[in-house]
Amino acid sequence: MIAHIKQKVKEGKLVKVDLEYDEVITGVKITGDFFMHPEETLEEIEKGLLGLKRDATDQTIAYRIREIMEVHDAQMVGLGPESLAKIIKEGLG
Repeated sequence: MIAHIKQKVKEGKLVKVDLEYDEVITGVKITGDFFMHPEETLEEIEKGLLGLKRDATDQTIAYRIREIMEVHDAQMVGLGPESLAKIIKEGLG
């Protein structure tokens, strides 16, 4: 299945997520008007979500995002891991 979600998050920025999935996430692309430092961490987050089960909770997704951010000493500006996780969970149904 494919899902395209576009949403303004509580932090005030517009975020777009394209998902491909069946029982697990097989593809993720995250874009929007938020900032990530260092920028390449966003690609690592996208890769890190692959294989995550479709029925994962938004808390599990947010935890995975935070783990990746910690490893890369990354910061999001205009978007938080919990907001991103809620958008992804919404796309998974």
